[in-house]
Amino acid sequence: MQNEYQKYVKLAIKGNHEAFGELYKIFLSKIYRFIYYLIGDEFLAEDLTQNTFLRAWNGLTNFSLNKGTFQSYLYTIARNLVIDSQRKKKIYSLEGLENIIQSKENQEDELWKNEKMQKVHEALDGLPEDDRQIIILRFFEEMHFDEISNVIGKESGAIRVKIHRLMLVLRQKLEGKI
Repeated sequence: MQNEYQKYVKLAIKGNHEAFGELYKIFLSKIYRFIYYLIGDEFLAEDLTQNTFLRAWNGLTNFSLNKGTFQSYLYTIARNLVIDSQRKKKIYSLEGLENIIQSKENQEDELWKNEKMQKVHEALDGLPEDDRQIIILRFFEEMHFDEISNVIGKESGAIRVKIHRLMLVLRQKLEGKI
């Protein structure tokens, strides 16, 4: 995917509004989903998503392709905005996550999914904020370890080990062993 948007990044760095608009189209739903997973508030997620792109545009002159991908640049901005927002509110929730994942299948399937989603929600909610963000970036946003490393600010190898350990903890929580 990086090759798909690389040309837009180069043009946007030079001040091309249309290129940045294309980047906005490519990443809007991903950034919104990431923020929404973390805070669970639809309206706040919309605001923080918009602020992410505003900050990205305003700071684009400081962005360098040598330091990482544009995707990790956006996720880092989004993550920092979420942290700032949560410091102000002191609310850590994944409320509403099930609304994103639920499908409009029959009621039995929805009930089963709701119950399963509730268990996942509870297991994720029990993790420290940084750990929860790592899991969301890896499995919901499907980011590679190097990109997560750029967003979180830890070494790629440490992220791999952390994810492995977190998956063991989550598995135990979901199986009721913890």
